[in-house]
Amino acid sequence: MDRIRSGAFALSGGLCVRAALLGLAVCSFASHASAADRTYTTLNFGDYSTFLTGIRGNTIVGNYAMPNSSATGGLLYDIPSGTFTAFPISTDDGVNYPGAISSSPYGPSFGSLDGILRTVGSYQTSESAPYDLSYLYDGALAPGANLTTLIYPSTQMNPTLFTIAHSTFGDTVVGNYDTQLATGNAFIYSISTGTYVTNNFPGAISTTAYGVYGNLIAGGYSPVGVGNGLGLDRGYIYNMTTDTWKTYNHPDAVITHFEGITGGGRAGTYNLVSDWVDIDGNVHAAVLHIAANGDETWIELGVGDYLTSANSMYGEQVIGVYVDDDHKINGYVVNLPEFYDPIRNSTIIETTTADSPALSGVEGDDIVNDGIILTSGANAPGIRSDTYGVVTNNGTISVTGPESAGVEMNGDYGTLLNGGTILAEPGGYAIRTGSTASGSAIANAGIINGKVSVTGALPARFENSGWMGITATGAGTTHSISGTFVQTSSGTLALRVGQENDALNITGAARIAGTEFTVFDAAGLRNHYTLMTASEGLSGTFEKFTQIGLGRYISTDLAYTLNDVTLNLSSEITSFDDLSANQTAVGRTLDNAFNSNGRLPGHLAAIYGLTDRQLPGALNALSGEVYASEHSVLIDQAFYSRQAVLSRLRQFGGADSGGADGALAHVGPASMSNLGGPDRGEGFNAANQAAGIPPTGPATTFWTQAFGARGSIDGNGNASSARSNLAGVLTGADIQFDGNWRAGLALGYSSSNTQVSAQRSAADVDGGLIAFYGGTHYGALNLRLGATVGFNSIDTTRTVAFQGFVDRTHANYSASTAQAFGELGYATSWGAVALEPFTNLAWVHLDSAAFTEAGGDAALAGASSSGDVGYSSLGVRAAGNYSLSNGMAFVPHVSVAWQYAFGDLAPETSLALASVSGSNFSVSGVPLARNAALIDAGADLRISTDAKIGVSYTGQLAKDARDNAIAGNVRLKF
Repeated sequence: MDRIRSGAFALSGGLCVRAALLGLAVCSFASHASAADRTYTTLNFGDYSTFLTGIRGNTIVGNYAMPNSSATGGLLYDIPSGTFTAFPISTDDGVNYPGAISSSPYGPSFGSLDGILRTVGSYQTSESAPYDLSYLYDGALAPGANLTTLIYPSTQMNPTLFTIAHSTFGDTVVGNYDTQLATGNAFIYSISTGTYVTNNFPGAISTTAYGVYGNLIAGGYSPVGVGNGLGLDRGYIYNMTTDTWKTYNHPDAVITHFEGITGGGRAGTYNLVSDWVDIDGNVHAAVLHIAANGDETWIELGVGDYLTSANSMYGEQVIGVYVDDDHKINGYVVNLPEFYDPIRNSTIIETTTADSPALSGVEGDDIVNDGIILTSGANAPGIRSDTYGVVTNNGTISVTGPESAGVEMNGDYGTLLNGGTILAEPGGYAIRTGSTASGSAIANAGIINGKVSVTGALPARFENSGWMGITATGAGTTHSISGTFVQTSSGTLALRVGQENDALNITGAARIAGTEFTVFDAAGLRNHYTLMTASEGLSGTFEKFTQIGLGRYISTDLAYTLNDVTLNLSSEITSFDDLSANQTAVGRTLDNAFNSNGRLPGHLAAIYGLTDRQLPGALNALSGEVYASEHSVLIDQAFYSRQAVLSRLRQFGGADSGGADGALAHVGPASMSNLGGPDRGEGFNAANQAAGIPPTGPATTFWTQAFGARGSIDGNGNASSARSNLAGVLTGADIQFDGNWRAGLALGYSSSNTQVSAQRSAADVDGGLIAFYGGTHYGALNLRLGATVGFNSIDTTRTVAFQGFVDRTHANYSASTAQAFGELGYATSWGAVALEPFTNLAWVHLDSAAFTEAGGDAALAGASSSGDVGYSSLGVRAAGNYSLSNGMAFVPHVSVAWQYAFGDLAPETSLALASVSGSNFSVSGVPLARNAALIDAGADLRISTDAKIGVSYTGQLAKDARDNAIAGNVRLKF
């Protein structure tokens, strides 16, 4: 209900309704038989008298009569949700305008309350009463700044008494102002410039402007100032483009006034709501439809026999008020489907032709899609609209052709209302404006899935109250909007983030709320992104940030400046619970590299997309622990060359005869020993040894021992298990001198392979060896000494694979193994069995050279490293000697010992990501066993006094490590 103050129209339309409410006999009314078959739906705010004053899109505005008062309070009704809201601002007194004693909104634009909705209205303050002031509400502006007071400029000679803004479209507001109560003036207000222009019908004493749509303004005028102008008041349409006026009058009316104007759905067609008065003073409500050819069709409206006023129309819906028998004013809504005829689709439309839209319109055409539109041709929009056209999409629009657009908007002040789905493949646009676009308005309550580019000669207005983003793979698309962008609390902006990122670039101002939803492609992740830029300022914040594609060990933070929204990421792998020491070391390096350098090399950042269960395995794969574990394996395998030399030394000191004395020469080599037989001339019996009689025999002996071993070292919850295979041969020669001494030199070669299967890592080693040894005895006491130096060439391969990342690396480097060892034994016998309790000590030193892996992003650089491990053993060995009928002898032997290790049992290696400076970290390999049982069992066959062959089994058995070996030996004397 409009509070009209213009004198000539004081009794027009809506005011008759108010007069009836107040019990004033100023209007009469007639029945409306022609409208009786329509369905009118009452729409009231609670039990209060309710005035519905304006409708556009999904928004109805109005006011309600405050109890025990003549004041009104502003309301907004949202059609989809069916709810009333205080408008424009809720106040405790119910007036709903700050500082006012009464208020009412009138014509709304497209959009929602917290979006791009613009609405005009009027209000009174205690200072302005009884005159009204007006306001312009802009939901796109920040709260507290979204109300602009509208007062037509006064002059000293002719001050403005009141200003009432009635309607808004695009950049225009129209309404009325008075400088004296007897006259009324129409004005046009430019929102962008803040300027007013008086726009009165030529020669009229009073003019109102109640509606604006496109370039047309509608209202009424009175050419004379006599009384209230009965019989002379007329409705009009003013064309702002051509600066022309056209008068309209209901065929039976003496007074006709247009309360509003809207498009009729097709080019050149319009619908105007009207209140008119017949010659008897009866008030009627009607809708005038103007066809493209200018034909006029009037439809009468009336709720029963009640006094009815028509206030506004959009699409098929008309709103107004009626007065019931209790003098209560009620809002109503009624549909007029025959008066709205847009271009419609409710089926499936498909086109493959280039530059051929599925649906298109010219100036003034509205387009409604309730079906499915598919286009695959190049530059083939689903819908192409034009000036003042309103596109309403409730269905699905899908475009796949290059440079196509789901909706292409052209011309001045076109509008898109999306409640469905608009989908564009990469290379196309979900929404695009053409070269002629200016002042476009988009209100999204559905899904926009594709690139958005909205520009124009005049700023656009874009509201996202639905979902807007791109679900196709890849990132790096920039959405562009020239004008104002608003995301409401119900809106979601979805941006993809990876090596590049999607962004929203606004040349204008932005206000944000709702949800920022980020889809991460972790493989190319950086630690800083600019998600949104607004050149003229940004207000508000996203109320919720959600994401997919990131593990919980990277933190996200949205930061806001005056113009930007940025996304900052921080790697926090080390905050993850239950990581091993190696995993933590790698995680700390990744944290530092990502946070300090801005990103990890290549696609290594895919680690940030892993789940909690996947992360530890990925850190292990990156750790390069095979280098530290190989350190343990090389030290452990030094055992075999040590034992081969000691085995040879144990053969020195035998006896020429059989039995227990002869068996002393064959007692207890440890693992893989090359046991000698009771070789005449080389050894001596127990009695001779005890008496200090030197041995006799050849001075030089040649020997060879071949061995093969398989071992494993269990993981310890930090490093993974390592399994190894070893094969080698050692050949030496020694001489006897100075009676009790024998010294020799041996050369050897070995090849080994280590597998750390859990890490898909392996090391292949080829090694050469030189050994020096010597031994003597003092009575029954045997002393054996030796030293070896090994030179190893190591080839490593690693396969680093986890979800989103695969790399294969390789390195070749050298390592040397040096050891010194000694053994002390005491020869004795027990019956036919020779015994020797013994103890030995060994020290092993390993040096590894630096290296740099060849490979991709996971390649490592390793620093040189070294380690020292000592071994002590305590045990007993026993042997027998059994003569065979063919002159040969069978000599079995067995040894059992306890070995204790000390020193660098858990080796560490210093590594770094080869492509990231300052990314050093240390990892530990599998630890060597501190305590182990050594078991040796085997037998020799003495073929003759100068030749012997043998085979033996050796086992190193510990709680977390096992070595099993077989050795064969041959000895020839010359």
